[in-house]
Amino acid sequence: MSMIGNFLQLSSDELAALIADPSSVEAFIYPDDEEHENNIDVDKAWHGIHYLLAGDAWGGEPPLANVVLGGTEIGDDVGYGPARYLTVDKVETAASALKDITPENFRARYVATELSKNEIYPEIWDDADDDAVGYLATWYETLRDYFIDASDKGHAMIKYLN
Repeated sequence: MSMIGNFLQLSSDELAALIADPSSVEAFIYPDDEEHENNIDVDKAWHGIHYLLAGDAWGGEPPLANVVLGGTEIGDDVGYGPARYLTVDKVETAASALKDITPENFRARYVATELSKNEIYPEIWDDADDDAVGYLATWYETLRDYFIDASDKGHAMIKYLN
């Protein structure tokens, strides 16, 4: 089974409602009647993106560590653990930091042996036939643009793995 990184922009009011009633997070993330228009996924690249931004497999220092795995847990398990949220201010701070990391800068952080040594999911980094850095860089650019868009709109964000 794959672990997919998901990101969902939401308004401050929507986030406040979820914080007030964490039991509603799953229904918000997985609505019965429609799909969210403000969401993206980064496939299985989430862990590699986090590692290359934060320099740590599971932690790191904000604001870059907040992009993928950071934030505040909310609600129950929604796939692979609870969702996490970033407030509008934290989205803005993360987006500002991401603006300084171009896709070319991001690619320069890639060292296959380091990702393998740190057991970064999906553990494809030693596969010489695979363009793993291209895979990560493509998804990074999507995520970077998404954060900048969320910041420009004054949105908060929910993040989760499923």
